[in-house]
Amino acid sequence: MNIAKEYQFLIIIGLFIFAYVLEALVNPLEINLLTPYSYLAPQYLAKYPFTTAIIAIKSIAIFWTPLFILSFIQKAYAAKASILLVLAGLFQLYSLQEIATGAHIVPLEWSLALSVAGILLLIPTGLFFLQHSFHTMRAKLHTPTVIEQKTTA
Repeated sequence: MNIAKEYQFLIIIGLFIFAYVLEALVNPLEINLLTPYSYLAPQYLAKYPFTTAIIAIKSIAIFWTPLFILSFIQKAYAAKASILLVLAGLFQLYSLQEIATGAHIVPLEWSLALSVAGILLLIPTGLFFLQHSFHTMRAKLHTPTVIEQKTTA
């Protein structure tokens, strides 16, 4: 299924707006976590289902945004994979630092969403690296050979 880029942009913006509207309906999350992944424990998921939905919506929007931006670049699979790998790492490091230090620069929901999006970005990262490998292999296998023709004069 191919979605036009204009519609993708509108969907991403819509997801961010939808998450903000939903976030206005609930109080900010005030729990102490050791890591961002601690939130995935069943006790938190069952206790905060609405907040979990908000985190999921934000994660999808954050995940989709760099993929949308990179869709404007043709080929360059290794560069795309490298960019996504760096972004995924930065998302993980930021959310870990935010939770470990207790600094609330952004709400906890955003830190958790960044963490989930960072994990999800590893999937297209691997796919882009594979695509780069296959594209390079195919280019080397299908290199046309030049046959010289002798001309008699």
